[in-house]
Amino acid sequence: MATLHVRNVPDALYGELREAAAADGRSIGAETTALLRAALAARDERRRGVDRVLVAAAPFKQRFARTAKELVLRAQELARQGGAAETAPAHVLLAMLEDDVLRPTLERGGITGESVRAALPAPAKAATAPPPVSPDARRMLEQALLASLGSQV
Repeated sequence: MATLHVRNVPDALYGELREAAAADGRSIGAETTALLRAALAARDERRRGVDRVLVAAAPFKQRFARTAKELVLRAQELARQGGAAETAPAHVLLAMLEDDVLRPTLERGGITGESVRAALPAPAKAATAPPPVSPDARRMLEQALLASLGSQV
């Protein structure tokens, strides 16, 4: 059996883990293994759910994917121009604000170019390659797809 070493666990989180292990009558290692199994199973179930929705809405998904790809490419360009290490949700929002169809909806929700730019770190020297899309930005796009599919399926 493989050994997993974890370092730098925040004290509060370790305390919660210790309490959960005691409540479940397990060692901390056994509790950690059980939690990891449950988290991975939940992740797999979410992915299967997304896949089922995507298969059911294939034509809409293709249309969404084209638009999302264009937005991501523009967001990456904005991130590159700003010298960002990765393409963040704020870059995606800026790209969305450039779209004549999306901008009014975002602005009605109080999202403006100024407010989004204020949330970004100070611009650095522009990078030469598009930065990778951050996990948060990926989740944002996935949630947008699922929300839009909810009204289509």
